[in-house]
Parts: sequence; C-alpha cells; structure tokens
Amino acid sequence: MGDLIQDLQYYYSDYLAGDPSQLERLYRDDIIFCDPLHRIEGLPGLKRYFAAMSEGLTECRFEFDDASIAGDSACLPWHMHYAHLSLNGGRPLVLRGCSLLRYADKVYYHEDFYDLGAMVYERVPLLGTLVRGVKSRMAQVGAEP
Repeated sequence: MGDLIQDLQYYYSDYLAGDPSQLERLYRDDIIFCDPLHRIEGLPGLKRYFAAMSEGLTECRFEFDDASIAGDSACLPWHMHYAHLSLNGGRPLVLRGCSLLRYADKVYYHEDFYDLGAMVYERVPLLGTLVRGVKSRMAQVGAEP
C-alpha cells in the first residue's frame, strides 16, 4: 500500500493543481472524511467539499514528514503552506497537522487533525487577539507549579 500513500502525498503536494477526477484513484466511493469542522460521507460529497475549500485559496501545498504505516492504517504528519484571500491579508501561512488514514485497496477513512484556532480564528481581527490571549493564559496556568 506504499504506492497508495505516495500517490496521495503527491496529490496533496500541490492541492490547487490536483485534478478532482484523481480522487477516484485514491478514495473509495464510501469514503468518510473528517476534519475539525466537517464529516463528509461519500466521494461526491468529498469532491464538492474540496471544490468549496479551494475558493479563495491562492496557494495550498502539503509537505509531509515521515509516515507511520501499520497494517491498513497510516498516520501522515504534514505542514500545509497556504494563502487565502480572507486570512492574513492574503500572505502565506503554515499550519501543522496530521492525517489518519484507513485503507484497503483505496482510502475509506481519512481524518485530519489540526489546530483550527491557528488556522482561522487567530487570523481574524479582534477574535484573533482574544483566542491568542486565552491560549497564552492557559499556557501560564499549565506552567505554574
């Protein structure tokens, strides 16, 4: 299954250039895709979701660290390099995350883990200040003896 994982990493290496028809090579028709905001069931829904997520992006590529593969599961740590017209004045950002994959001939379960606050909430004026303040306060509380 190393080829499947490599093909998936290649697809995401330049997300905006990816051909949605290639998703059929990577994902089963009954794919379940989850991230901090969504749960998508089925390949048609995943294609719609990816198309909607691409709107406003001017850059989106993933750099993968070493995958951890065991049996029919893989954990893929990554850094997403992205720029969105509505975030950070359209300037590039980086988000760290990890994808959990379960697969047989194709991927049937894909869950992305990342800090939604770091991706979106901290980038919104006023709300970002509040979220960063809460994080800072929580870090101080955890560091106290």
